[in-house]
Amino acid sequence: MVIHFMPQLLKSPFLYYVSQNKRPFILGITLLFITNFLDSIWPLFLKKGIDLIEAKAPMNELTRVCVLFAVVMISLSIFRYGWRRNWGEFHSTASESLRKTLFDHIIYMGTRFFHKNPPGELMSLMTNDVQSFRQGIGPGFLILADGLIYSVIVLPIMFSLNSAWAWKSLILLPLVPFLIWYVMRKIQNNYKIQQDIYGELTRFTEEQISGIRVVKSFGLEKIRLKLYETVSKKLEKQSFKTSVIDAVFMPIMELSATFGGVILLFVAYDDVLAGTATVGTFIAFHRYIMKMVWPMTALGLGISNWQKGKASFQRIQSVLEEQTDTPDSGKVILKEFHSMEIQNLCFRYPGQIQWALQNINFKIKKGEKLAILGSIGSGKSTLINLILRLYPIEQGQILINHRPHTEYTLDSLRKIIQLVPQEPFLFGRSVSENVLMGHTILENSQDDNEKLDRRLWSELTKFQIAEEIKKLPEKEKSLIGEKGINLSGGQKQRLTLARAYSTSPSVIILDDVLSAVDTETEKKMTEGLYSSQEMTYLIVAHRLSSVQNTDKVLVLKNGEMEYSGTWDLAYKNSPTLKAIFDIQHEGPKR
Repeated sequence: MVIHFMPQLLKSPFLYYVSQNKRPFILGITLLFITNFLDSIWPLFLKKGIDLIEAKAPMNELTRVCVLFAVVMISLSIFRYGWRRNWGEFHSTASESLRKTLFDHIIYMGTRFFHKNPPGELMSLMTNDVQSFRQGIGPGFLILADGLIYSVIVLPIMFSLNSAWAWKSLILLPLVPFLIWYVMRKIQNNYKIQQDIYGELTRFTEEQISGIRVVKSFGLEKIRLKLYETVSKKLEKQSFKTSVIDAVFMPIMELSATFGGVILLFVAYDDVLAGTATVGTFIAFHRYIMKMVWPMTALGLGISNWQKGKASFQRIQSVLEEQTDTPDSGKVILKEFHSMEIQNLCFRYPGQIQWALQNINFKIKKGEKLAILGSIGSGKSTLINLILRLYPIEQGQILINHRPHTEYTLDSLRKIIQLVPQEPFLFGRSVSENVLMGHTILENSQDDNEKLDRRLWSELTKFQIAEEIKKLPEKEKSLIGEKGINLSGGQKQRLTLARAYSTSPSVIILDDVLSAVDTETEKKMTEGLYSSQEMTYLIVAHRLSSVQNTDKVLVLKNGEMEYSGTWDLAYKNSPTLKAIFDIQHEGPKR
C-alpha cells in the first residue's frame, strides 16, 4: 500500500520532509544564521581591544569592549544550543518518518516482492540506508548550509577590513567548485556500490544465523566463515576506496584556505610596518582566514554526506517504486462466509512455463470439511496461497459467497479466513502476545482483559499445551525467544493453532499442522481442531488419520485435479490416494 504522498516524497525527499517539519527546520536555520553572525563578529571585538591596548586607551573603554565581547560569546552559546536542538529534531523526525513509510510499503507488498528482495537486503535498507539518508539531510545539509552562511558573512567583513588583503589571500578559492564537482560524482558512485555490498553482507549474515543449526549439523563453521570473510573483504575494499576520496578531498579543501594565512604574512607586512593597518586588524584578519578553513571543509563534508544520503535514498526509492501484485482494490467488506467456489483456476509462478495449478474446480459450503491431499509439489500450498490472495490469479476465479474474492477488502477477507502454516512462525514475545496477536490488547478495560485471558487459556487447553505453559517460569508471560526457539516443534505448532482459533474465523486452513506432534497428541488435538460445527475447514494433510472425518476430499497431482468428491469413491478413482493408504496401512473407515 503506497501512501498518498509517495510521489512527492520520491520526487524530492528533502523538500518533502522540510514541508512536513517546517517549524524545527526554519528555527534551526534561523538560529544557525544568528549563531554564525555572532561567531563572525567576535574577531572585530578582539581587533578593537588590541587597538585600544596599542593606543593606551583608558581602562573603561577596554572594559566596555570586554563586556560586549562576553555578551556576544554567551549569546553565541545559547543560539548554538538552539539550532542544534531544532535541527536534531528535524532530521530525526524525517528519518523516523521515512523508516515508517518504508516499513508500511514493505508489509503491504505481495509475496513475489519478497522472492526478489531477501530479508537481509530489506534490513539493510531499514537500518543502514535510512541512517545514511538522515546523515545526508541532517548533518550533511546543515554543514553545507553552515559553510555557505559563514562565507556570506565573513567575506564582506574581510573586504571591509582590507580589500587588497582579502582578494590576494583568497585567490585559491575559485578552484574549490571544480574539486567539489569531481568529488561529488566519485562519492555518489562509490558509496552506492558500498551500500549494495553492505546489503549483500547483511543478507548473508541473516541467512547464516537463521540456518545455524544446519551449519553446525554439517560442521560447516570454517567454510561459512571463509565465505563470510570473502563478502566482508569486498565491503572492506569498497569502503576503503570510498574513504580515500574523502581523505584526499578534505586536506585539499583546507589547504586552499590555509595558504591564505601564509599569503597574508607577505601582503600585510608593509602595511602594518607603515602604520596604514593596525596590529589588531592583522590579527582579526588572520582569524577570519582561519575561519574560512571551515567553509571550505564544510563544503567537502557536507557534499560528501549529502551524496552518500542521496545514494542511499536511490536504493530506498527503488523499493518504494515497486507496486504490489496483489493490491487491496476490493471495496466490499466480507462479514459472513456462506460458500467458496473455485472455477477453472490456473496459475504459474513468474518466469515459469509449466502450470503450478491447472483447471481446478471445487465447491465448499459453510460448516463443511474439505481434505486436500497430494504428493509434494502437487500444488496444495499454491492453492492455499491463491485463496488467501498472496498471489494474483492468472486464469479462472475464486468465488466467496458467489462474488470474486478480489472484490473484498484484504483486511476483511483475511479476518474471515485464517491459515495455520505447516512451518509455524512465532514472534520473540510472550506466549500471550503470540496467541492473542489477532486481538486489540492495548488500552483494554479490565473486563476485556479478563475475557482475553479466559480465551487464551481456553485455546491453550484445547490444543493440549496449557499444562506445559503453566510450567514455564512466568507462565503465559514467558518470552519464547526469536521464532519460538525456546519451544519444541510440537509446542510451536500448537501455539500457532491456538493463535488462529483465538480470533474465531469462519474458515480455517490447516496446512499439515499435525506433522510435528505424536500420534497420541494428534488424536487428542483432532477433537479441538474440529470442535466448531459452524466453522469451515480446508485441511492439507499427509496423514490420512487426521482427515478421516472430513466431508469431502480433493486430490491433486502435478497441479491438476485427480479426484474431487466424497470419500465413498475416492479410493477407486484416485491412484494417489490409494498409494498413500497402502503406505500408511490404514485409511478412513466408511
